Amino acid sequence: MTQQPLADIVGLFVVLAALAFSNEVAAIVAPYMVIIIASVVGASFSLGRREKTTRVSAILFFVRIAGLAMIATGLLSTLAISYQPDLSERLLLAPIALFIGWIGDDWQSVFATITRKLMTLLPGVRGGDKGDAP
Repeated sequence: MTQQPLADIVGLFVVLAALAFSNEVAAIVAPYMVIIIASVVGASFSLGRREKTTRVSAILFFVRIAGLAMIATGLLSTLAISYQPDLSERLLLAPIALFIGWIGDDWQSVFATITRKLMTLLPGVRGGDKGDAP
């Protein structure tokens, strides 16, 4: 059996999981561990930005944001490598989960910023130029 070099965060978690599980189980469990930990860290940043509420509300917010990151990470990493095949899906798991958790409930402002940037890139697509024809 050839052993892969420790080249990414998932490889590190495979090594750590192999301390508790067999190598085969560790290879399966490690990507999930990476997603869970990265999404929880990202959700903690999002929770820290949120205005103070009750503990139950904060816990529900945290679970919702971390859960969204856990669910969406695999889909977004697969989508990303379909556009950029040079990337590794394993390499993208942690940053995507962290980013989704970090955004939290600020998706509306993220989409507004992306739309604004796209509108500046597209010539002739301006909101205020409708009646300015000579």
